[in-house]
Amino acid sequence: MSEIWQRKMRTYFKVHDFNKDGYVGQERFVGLIRSLASVLNAAPETREKVAEDMSKLWLKFMKAGDLKKDARLTATILIESMKQQLYDPEFILLGNAVVRGMFHMLDVSRDGYLQREEFETWIRGIGIPPELWDTQIAFDGIDANKDGQLSIDEFVRAFFEFFFSQDENSPSKYFFGQLVD
Repeated sequence: MSEIWQRKMRTYFKVHDFNKDGYVGQERFVGLIRSLASVLNAAPETREKVAEDMSKLWLKFMKAGDLKKDARLTATILIESMKQQLYDPEFILLGNAVVRGMFHMLDVSRDGYLQREEFETWIRGIGIPPELWDTQIAFDGIDANKDGQLSIDEFVRAFFEFFFSQDENSPSKYFFGQLVD
C-alpha cells in the first residue's frame, strides 16, 4: 500500500488513541461512537446499533491480527489488519453500517443532510483539535454536487474513499482530520 494510504491509517488510529499512549483497546475503539452519540444526544437505538457494529469491526481487527479480543492495537497492527481485510465483503458491510449510523447521529436536524455546523460537530465528537482539521477543505471536498450540504451518499463515499483511495489529492483524505506523518 502507498505511503498516503498508510498515513491515512495512522491518522485513523490517532483518532482512537485518546490518551496518545500508542495503543487502542476495544473500549476506546467503541468509545469513540459512544462519545459522539453523547455529544449529539443520539437516539439510544441508533447509538447501540452503531456501537454493536463497531464492536464487530473490532473483532475483525483482532482476528486479522491474530490477537485475542482483549488485546490492544498499535498503529502498525491496525495497518497490517486493514491490508488483510480491506476488501473483505463482511468488513465492508460493517463499515457501511457504521458510517451510515454516524451520519444519522450527526444529522441532528433530521433533514437527511449534514450542514456545515453538523459536520463540524464531527470534529468535537471524535476529539480532533479544530486547529488540526481544515473543515472548509474537508466539507467542500466531500460536497460533490456543491450544494452546501452533505447527503448520506456523499458522506459514505468520502468515508470509503478515505480507506480505499490512494490518491493523495482526494479531499476525502481529510475525513478524519489532517494526516499524520
